[in-house]
Amino acid sequence: MVIDVLRATSVFTYATQSGVREVVPVLDIETARQLKANYPPEEVLLGGERQGLPIDGFDLGNSPQHYTPKKVSGKTLIFTTTNGTVAMHAARGARCIYIASFLNAAAVVECLYPENNIAILCAGRLGGEGEDDSLLAGCLTFRLLQRRSYQLNADANRVADLWQEPMETDELERRLRASGGGQALISLGLDADITVSAQIDTIDVVPRLTPAESVA
Repeated sequence: MVIDVLRATSVFTYATQSGVREVVPVLDIETARQLKANYPPEEVLLGGERQGLPIDGFDLGNSPQHYTPKKVSGKTLIFTTTNGTVAMHAARGARCIYIASFLNAAAVVECLYPENNIAILCAGRLGGEGEDDSLLAGCLTFRLLQRRSYQLNADANRVADLWQEPMETDELERRLRASGGGQALISLGLDADITVSAQIDTIDVVPRLTPAESVA
C-alpha cells in the first residue's frame, strides 16, 4: 500500500471516483510527455507537480478537487509528482499495491484486513518522513487492529499511537496543516487542497497499481 496524503494518493482516489479509465504514474516529466504521444489526444491527460506547483504544459496539477468527472471520466491520466509517484515505483515489486488516502481509508481497510502480510509505504517529503503520511499510516494500522491481530514492527507500533479514533475532520485538518507538507501548501496558497485531503471516509473506491504500473 502506498500513501501520499498531500497530495498524490488523494488525487488518485478522487480521479478514480470521477471515472478515470487508468492512471499511469511515471517518474519524470519527459517520460510523461513521451507517453502521451501514444494515445489519441482526446483520450489522455497529463497531471502532476514539481515543487508543489502545476507543471508547465500539463493539463492538471496536483489538487484533488480539480479531478472532476467532467475533466477525467474515460481518460487516461499520465501522472508525475515529486514524492508520490516515486513511492509507487518503489513498491512495484509487490503482489498487489493499494493506493490509500484519508478519503478512502475505510474502504482500504476493508480490502486489506484479510491479508496476512501488509506493508505500508509512506512517500514522505523530500526524502524524509512526512507527518501527514505517518498519520494516515497510523489510522490504517489502528483500524486494522480493530478487525484482527497482527504482528507489528516498531514503525507500525509508533504510527498507530499517532491516531485517536474517532477523529473529527476539523482536528485532522488542523494536524495536516501543521505538518511540513501542509505548511508547504499553505505557503503556495493551496490551502484548499488540505481541506479536501482531510475528508475522512467519503469515497468507497480503492485504486490499485496494476502489473503494467498503471492505477485503475
